[in-house]
Amino acid sequence: MALLKSIVVGPDSSHWAKWIDAASGSDPARRERALRLHAELMERGRIPLLSFHHLEELLLLEDEAIVRARVEFIQNLPLLAWVGSQSPGGVGSIVQVLAAEVVAVSEGHHSPASIRDRARTLFLKTGTGTEAIGSDVWVWEAIRPALRSRVGKADMTAVVSPIQFLDMNRTIGELSKGTVRSPAQARAQLSRIRGEVFREAMQSNGGDEKDAEALAMDFVDRASQMMPLTGKSVRDVLVAGLAIQGVDEAEIRDECLLADLSRLGDFRSQLRVVASATGLPFDELKKIPIDLLPSRIVSDALIKHGQLRKKRPGSDLNDRFLGVLAAYCDVLYVDKRTAEDFRRARHKERRLDELIGEIVKSPDFESLLG
Repeated sequence: MALLKSIVVGPDSSHWAKWIDAASGSDPARRERALRLHAELMERGRIPLLSFHHLEELLLLEDEAIVRARVEFIQNLPLLAWVGSQSPGGVGSIVQVLAAEVVAVSEGHHSPASIRDRARTLFLKTGTGTEAIGSDVWVWEAIRPALRSRVGKADMTAVVSPIQFLDMNRTIGELSKGTVRSPAQARAQLSRIRGEVFREAMQSNGGDEKDAEALAMDFVDRASQMMPLTGKSVRDVLVAGLAIQGVDEAEIRDECLLADLSRLGDFRSQLRVVASATGLPFDELKKIPIDLLPSRIVSDALIKHGQLRKKRPGSDLNDRFLGVLAAYCDVLYVDKRTAEDFRRARHKERRLDELIGEIVKSPDFESLLG
């Protein structure tokens, strides 16, 4: 179904949750407003957007009855928009957005705005709720354990991401003059890292020592498995680490800042993930400039100019993924913190104005009517 003269509105996960839960809640007046909302949206030509990141947060509750009610509510919607893949069926994620942008580049689109417009036609689908998420509730109930197992990894990523274990503003040449630590020095360094991660986790989770200790130990266990073998030079270690991310050794020049190469490595890692979804070889995707894709432009701007958060739950990663949808919605509804992040980012990077739609700060689902 084509989107003609329609306004695509992107609720936050909390808007979806409040809307759905209110529709079966105990407050009669609020329940009536929730049940009437979709019809009123249609009257105003406003189509709500759903992604896998929304579903992931909607399904994480312990209460199975609420989860089932949420899935059934979405299935019964007569019209919505969703992030889809190029193959039929299924609600997609940021992976499908990035894959569509890559395909757009391969077709000859070479400006962020042009890539966005083409990518939208590739992944943005409209139809019934059943077409979006299928007719079987049990499928979503079955994947809940897998989704819950991902929470710890997301929490770790959110906690660790601001920590710099190396001086990222030094060049490869400067760093290469150092020496690889002895086994004893490496163990001492891991101990310091554990302490730093523990402190960050304590700040991020509100002081839960048991959770912070478990997260710190898990991170150190993973880090210890990646410690370099004795006899390797610092440059060898840096090259090996960046090569895993898809950076070629010829690109790792002495004058390059580690921060720039790490950013490139992160981008290449994302391209590797979506390569199979595009049907294009990874070596071809590596030619794409890092500052060309709309999703990357929006995400990088939010990271660079957004507020520093003391508390960083894993759900912040989903907020970042949903923020990318600003390039593909006419209106994106966000919480207070994300609205401020977008305000700062737009002030610093005016090119966002031609890429993203309206950003609206809203605490509740009724604001989706505009």
